[in-house]
Amino acid sequence: MDEQNLYNIAYKHLFNCIHFGLYPAGSSLPTVPELCKTFNVSSSTIRNALRLLQEEHYVSLSQGRSAVVTYDVNEEVCRTEYRAYCYATKDSLLDLCDAMLSIWPEVMLQGLKQCSGGDLKALTEIFNRMSPNNEYPFFEFFFQILKGLGNPLFLNLYLSTSFFGHSTIMRLRDKAYIYGYMNYLKRETAQILSLCEVADYGQLKDLLVSLYRKHIEGVRQYHDSLPPPEYPVEPIPYEWNYFSERPLVNFNLAMKLLRQIYSFFGKQEFLPSFSSLAKQYSVPLITVRRAVKILSDIGIVETIPGKGTRVLVGMDNPAPISRFSTPNLKKALLQYLQSMQIVLIICKDVARSVFPELTDTSIQNAISWLQNIIISKDYYMTFGVCFVLLSENAQSPALKQILGGLMHFQYLGYPLNDVKPYDFRFDSRSTAVLLKSLEERDGELFSAELQCLALDIFKAGKEKLIAGGIHEAEAIALPSFG
Repeated sequence: MDEQNLYNIAYKHLFNCIHFGLYPAGSSLPTVPELCKTFNVSSSTIRNALRLLQEEHYVSLSQGRSAVVTYDVNEEVCRTEYRAYCYATKDSLLDLCDAMLSIWPEVMLQGLKQCSGGDLKALTEIFNRMSPNNEYPFFEFFFQILKGLGNPLFLNLYLSTSFFGHSTIMRLRDKAYIYGYMNYLKRETAQILSLCEVADYGQLKDLLVSLYRKHIEGVRQYHDSLPPPEYPVEPIPYEWNYFSERPLVNFNLAMKLLRQIYSFFGKQEFLPSFSSLAKQYSVPLITVRRAVKILSDIGIVETIPGKGTRVLVGMDNPAPISRFSTPNLKKALLQYLQSMQIVLIICKDVARSVFPELTDTSIQNAISWLQNIIISKDYYMTFGVCFVLLSENAQSPALKQILGGLMHFQYLGYPLNDVKPYDFRFDSRSTAVLLKSLEERDGELFSAELQCLALDIFKAGKEKLIAGGIHEAEAIALPSFG
């Protein structure tokens, strides 16, 4: 996982905990090893976050000791500011919680299915450290479950959603609630371990759903009890920071350009100038240069001195990858496979939740697309059409953003279409079944077939990356369904 992203998440979390009085002046922050476990990063990453807090006069650092808080909050001011902050994040946080109900139970279930005896031993050790007075082992427990999936992108999404709104400190003045909720959570984690040991995955999924519903209930109760702030506040939206922090901004632009190339450009056509692209996407010129370099490494474009950037592939001519070893290509393809694993795990539950929200117009447009795919035999487009249908029709802003972000990564997989060992995303049967499900408005058939197609895509992509020498793909686990 990108350390810069986690450095920002760790810093922002500790900043808010101090600013809102969870750690009053004179108290100690968790130790560096504890924070490393929570955020799954090196000690240097945590120390960088702590040094920034020191530079801003929030903590003092000394050799061999935990950071000591030096920021002295006025309790009344702290309470007022925190309530205003909660009010500003209220709508976004409640929306995010509802969106995650379609995502995290199945994700955690898949992580638990990957657990070996050693993993269960590690989870038991974390469980034994759980206490109503320490929130971090609870984060660490579920973080450890996710590690079994071998997907850094999942870990980033977990931290990004868990710490948004800082729901664990919202009961700052209600120690009785904290004590009761933390003890409830520990009892449920004990049950999770027991069910995992006997591989009772049906009850385990029900328990995970119930656990998350309990979390949402607590968040909603607290926010419903908040009085309106004394002054107007700007709403704070949820943002999955993975798509805005450096150096991912370069890949984000590369993905946008790749989508544009496959949608509008033919082979041998030239892209607009770097300055035009910089203006179009509102980014610095250097970002455009780096994004085009990524596309060049992938084999999508080539730079012709004195002429510009020529497209080598495009909507009329997909081309195979010839250089698997370049760092940019390796990173891009691994990110594609990581995103595909996320899509595979969540698509069925997400489709079930979004399908009733589909409008007749959006369904008819998707039907037209799939009918054209059957005529043209461009079956590789099927999954994208159906996933975009969900992304664009999700009523939840948080879910729409997450699905849209994952869809960006899918374009990085297009160059794999013609790479051996076998055809990639060419499946007439899935296209026909998905078309039928939309024509008959059958949400269950649509959800099930979309997951089947996603599984084929993931397995093919993983095999091709490994065959191409990107052995890091072996760690990205194949989910187990049924």
